[in-house]
Amino acid sequence: MRRHLRSRWGQENGQSLLETALMIPLIFTVVFWVFELSWLMFTYVVLANAANEGVRYSIVHSGGDPAGTQTTVQAFAATSLHDISAMSTSVTFPDGNAAPPSRVRVTVTYTYVPYLSNFINTPTVHTYAEGTMVVQ
Repeated sequence: MRRHLRSRWGQENGQSLLETALMIPLIFTVVFWVFELSWLMFTYVVLANAANEGVRYSIVHSGGDPAGTQTTVQAFAATSLHDISAMSTSVTFPDGNAAPPSRVRVTVTYTYVPYLSNFINTPTVHTYAEGTMVVQ
């Protein structure tokens, strides 16, 4: 007669299902936070490039058109997926005037609201970028 040995593996039915169920929330949390951090870095890059575009516009127009500079910055930032109504732009002249060879500084600030704020309490982040060049 054949004797049936009871395997020790037979006692662990459902172990992999339990391990998977415990790890899925952790994996999704990591994936969503990577997405949030990537989107935050993209926001900073957009702001930095928009500030540089505003500085270029300002030096070409001898720094005398702050309203046009702000419009250029917002038009550049609008090509991304950001809400430009939360963006503010300031044009300043550290040397006191816009006459060449003075400097012009364009500062762009934006309040970043994370996408995960609908699900958990996440703080808003105030992002900031600045560009400075010499008026020609």
